Amino acid sequence: MKLYKANFYLQGVLIFSTEVRPMISAGNSMGSYISPSPHVHNYPVMYGMLGKSAEAYFVFPSLQYLDYPERRGRAKTSKGLQYTSIRKLLEDFKKGKDSFYSFPLLPVKFSVSSFLLSAESWSYALLTRSPTKNVFPRITSYSAFMPGSQFTTYVVTQGNVKLPEWIRIGKKRWGIFKVEYEEVKINKVEKKKNELTSIPINYKDAEFFGFKISTFSKVLETPNVEEGIIGWAVLEECEVINDKICLPIR
Repeated sequence: MKLYKANFYLQGVLIFSTEVRPMISAGNSMGSYISPSPHVHNYPVMYGMLGKSAEAYFVFPSLQYLDYPERRGRAKTSKGLQYTSIRKLLEDFKKGKDSFYSFPLLPVKFSVSSFLLSAESWSYALLTRSPTKNVFPRITSYSAFMPGSQFTTYVVTQGNVKLPEWIRIGKKRWGIFKVEYEEVKINKVEKKKNELTSIPINYKDAEFFGFKISTFSKVLETPNVEEGIIGWAVLEECEVINDKICLPIR
């Protein structure tokens, strides 16, 4: 097993983990304002590292409706979101097979820009609006991360695994990252209790790997409950590497 400190350098526009808020100006509604979360969930990162540009996770976002009884009628299938590649990756990692695991991305620095989207169109005489797949305001102000933004995380590998130097994540695969890896030389491993994790972790993955969490502070939650919540955690017991790196890995 090898541990890497990975730095992700954004090379294109990234829209990810957005939060929608009403946009009001001078007391009037102006549509919505969509802002990105500075933390990036580890599942799309692992999909990007696998080179997976299409799976149910990406192609059918409406499948998350199956997690909510009142919305199930909108979905065309009863299966819901299928994380086939991620499930296999986690199982292989737990069994000691050739595999890797990436933790969520923590922001180091970022540049944010805003731009305007509109769901309107014009006829020769009157303003018209074509039906859209989901409810969409007439005017939406988007914020996105721009080139120059940088994120970091830890990546663990087992066996014969080649880590990619470039990945793509986010809406429409806009988020192109150049990834640089620095192997962590493990000089000391010590078991400690009630230790704070070095970076935000996936709560569900930590439990899958057999770790118990004492306290948890959420920084990111997605619409799909199967992905797991991201946040800072205090682990009941953790193997601390080089006196400073605490992660839910053994």
